[in-house]
Amino acid sequence: MHKKLVLSAFKKAKEEAKAATGVNMSVTALAKKISDYMLEECRFQYHEKSLRNKYNLALQEDDALELKSTVANCLCCYLGHKNYEEFIIQNRTIKEEFSVTEQKLENPIKTSKRMKSEPTSISEKLKIVIHKNKVTLIFCSLIFLLYFGLYMIDRQRWMVWDHYHYVEVPFDVNKYGMGNLKLYKHERIKNFIKVNPDCDYAFFKPNGNENLWYQKSTSGELEYFTSYGLHPETGKTLKKITPYMIRKYICESY
Repeated sequence: MHKKLVLSAFKKAKEEAKAATGVNMSVTALAKKISDYMLEECRFQYHEKSLRNKYNLALQEDDALELKSTVANCLCCYLGHKNYEEFIIQNRTIKEEFSVTEQKLENPIKTSKRMKSEPTSISEKLKIVIHKNKVTLIFCSLIFLLYFGLYMIDRQRWMVWDHYHYVEVPFDVNKYGMGNLKLYKHERIKNFIKVNPDCDYAFFKPNGNENLWYQKSTSGELEYFTSYGLHPETGKTLKKITPYMIRKYICESY
């Protein structure tokens, strides 16, 4: 199931990138996109190279791909699931529906083999019935998956970056663009703010931990934020403030 999880994550990343940019990203770029998500949303770093290697393993016929539980759970969150258990249950449910239906359809075939009158014509008729039922089953399954996907999107809360902070918005790709919509995080909206610090700013907490992070904007200017994460526009990882950076760019007398 880890193999399916990795392939599904890369498929979603590819579709999102295609919708946002109009081009197909390379596997390396997709791996970086997923790695950045894991850093920002799951709060741990899983290098893009490791993700790329897992993807290449998943493409092989051997299904012995293993992931750490933290990695698997984070990829499930990226796909819209609560955790790995929910991912397994939903995928098993779909698989079992196919299995049960096919088993029911196979029973008439075994019965027809015992019938002596017109075995050939009956067999052909049963094959036609089975084929039609399989097509119907596949069509109904696709409708179910589409409905479930739309339901999950509608149920999920979303947010976008609005100049100085994140704001909650409805899911509207035409208005905001797929690349700008992010999964709603209360702590992001509450604590992640762009600021313009001066000499009076509390750069460090009483215990010595940093209280400010920085990164360059798309125009090359330094921008400062009140919480750790990714730059909301460039996607680059924010850096911790240091006394050197404070004296050089914010307050010479610090």
